[in-house]
Order: sequence, then C-alpha cells, then structure tokens
Amino acid sequence: MNRSGNRARRIKVVDGRFQYRMIAISLSMILLGLLLFLGLTALYYAIARAAGMAPDPRVLLLILPPLLLNDLAIMVVVMLIGVIMSHRIAGPVYRIAEDIDRVLSGERGVRVSLRRKDALEDLAEKVNQLIEHIDDARAG
Repeated sequence: MNRSGNRARRIKVVDGRFQYRMIAISLSMILLGLLLFLGLTALYYAIARAAGMAPDPRVLLLILPPLLLNDLAIMVVVMLIGVIMSHRIAGPVYRIAEDIDRVLSGERGVRVSLRRKDALEDLAEKVNQLIEHIDDARAG
C-alpha cells in the first residue's frame, strides 16, 4: 500500500466537494423544516387574528428556543454523521482511483482492498477482476 493510500484512510474528509455537498443537503433539509415550522406558525397567528381570536405570543416564545436548540443539536449530529457516512463512500472511491493509477503506471499484482465498513465492495471486486484481466493480458 502506498503512503498516500494509508494517509487517506485516516483522514475523514477525502473528497471534500462530495462530502460537504452531502452534509449541506442534509443541513438544508433541517433548515427548510425550521422555516416551514416558522411559516406555519406565522400563518396560524394570521388566521387566528383574522378570525378575531387573540393568540398569546408568549406561547411562541416558549416553543421557539427549545426548537432552535433542538435544530442546532441535530445539525451538529448531521454534520458528524455526514462526514463519517460520506467517508465510507468517498474513501473507497479515492482508494479505487489510487489503485487504478498504480495499474495504469504499469504496476502488476495490484488489488483493491477496502475496510470492512466501507461501501462499494462490489465495485472493488469488479475492479479487482478487471485488474486481473489486464495483468493476464500483459503476461500473455
């Protein structure tokens, strides 16, 4: 295993563009949920006022801080899980690309090896079969 391959296995952000995009999408969904809640709350107050009811604005002040704290905690958890889960995809892609580069440079006997919890095991197996085929063609 080459040195850069070992280092990439310890680093959690291997493909920042891909990984951060996944996290951003997850966080956007949480923010969208919060905005939807706030929008529906404003709509409720508008409808209540139009109907002549007087909703107590203190209720919103009681609900909003715990909701914001909850969303903040969920965002932190989503970021952590996002980095870990996306690493299980980006890490194998990085590893497979490194091994393909080794084969393209003429090295023989290269095999893609992934960690137990990594995704894309089937792809790694197919790449290994392709590498074996290339090695056989070079030898023959």
